Amino acid sequence: MKNKFVLLADMLVNMGIGLIMPITTLYVHNSLHKSLVVAGYVLLGFSGAMTLGNLLGGRLFDNWHQKKTMYLGGTIQVIALLLLTVFPVWPLYPFLLVLYGLGLGILNSAVNGYLAFLQKDDPNIFNNGYWLANIGMALATLLSGLLFDISIRLIFGGSALLFFMTLLLIRVKFRDFSVEKHSGRPLAVSQKSSRANVWGITLVCVTMIVIWICYEQWNSNVSVLMTGQGISVSRYSMLFTISTLEIVVMQPFITRLFPNTFRADKLRVILGVLVFACSYLTLVGANVYWQFVLGITFVSLGEILALTAIPMLLNRYAQDNDRGTIQSLGSLSGSLGRALGPLSGGWLITALGYSKTFLVFFVVHLVMAVILLGVHAPSKRINE
Repeated sequence: MKNKFVLLADMLVNMGIGLIMPITTLYVHNSLHKSLVVAGYVLLGFSGAMTLGNLLGGRLFDNWHQKKTMYLGGTIQVIALLLLTVFPVWPLYPFLLVLYGLGLGILNSAVNGYLAFLQKDDPNIFNNGYWLANIGMALATLLSGLLFDISIRLIFGGSALLFFMTLLLIRVKFRDFSVEKHSGRPLAVSQKSSRANVWGITLVCVTMIVIWICYEQWNSNVSVLMTGQGISVSRYSMLFTISTLEIVVMQPFITRLFPNTFRADKLRVILGVLVFACSYLTLVGANVYWQFVLGITFVSLGEILALTAIPMLLNRYAQDNDRGTIQSLGSLSGSLGRALGPLSGGWLITALGYSKTFLVFFVVHLVMAVILLGVHAPSKRINE
């Protein structure tokens, strides 16, 4: 596996995320004694800040300095987390969590932009990164529950340590890529390129938003559906353990089936969207545990196909002076989808009920798959 230290840094970032996010709602509701509505607004603020950070990180990566952008994002995170370790109280908590989200967005986009440069010589770097990220996320999620029972300060302090280690790796093992500077904004190249390029980037980003709006139902409203049918919270949580194991086992084999071409990346995204669609079809009328296991298995396969291919597909539309910006659009789209998912899902379920809502998601994915057929190869391709 090439670029081991870069992938390790990416894994540490995901471990830092995995420590904090699973306990956010629990901490706000159970420990700080705020309502679930307030917890939802806290998460919305976090997602909004991360979205802003995604865009800012991509622009700074392309137009300012690559490693310094990573330092900026990582330093903001470490400061916010150290303050949370000392002062995990209301009303300071939501403001520091938003600050953490801003730093995370900046760092994420910069690291993704860096991976995009490396992909020219290491075509599998996004696949390997996603695989290791899932391992890191699984370990961190497991530790999160254990540490939460001891002290919330251990979670914030542990996450700060992980991001500090990430900054050390960036300092020692990352290098700046020389890029020919262009006048104007980083997106000038994209603006001058063909309509097909702009259309392709737009469709891929819209696909990312749709995937995450619907995916977030598994993290929110599906839990209410399952517990309402008498299925325990532990069995609901087990779904994500199953999903992680499936991804870790299946991804190395599935990704080898596809060559490193634009057509293969496009096919992977379309197939992934169709598989995601199947996951929501299995939820229509679901009332026994095996149906939810089948659904999460489709989700795992959809992740392997689509979510690992989307950064690669976006990178084919990029040139060296806008790789960070274009990758940040994908990260921004994912953050936006995650922010809108629980709220939009709740509205639809209230208006239509669970089964009709899942049918809507199924149809939306089918329509998205058809529209993606209209995505054309960029005028300048990478490794093809």
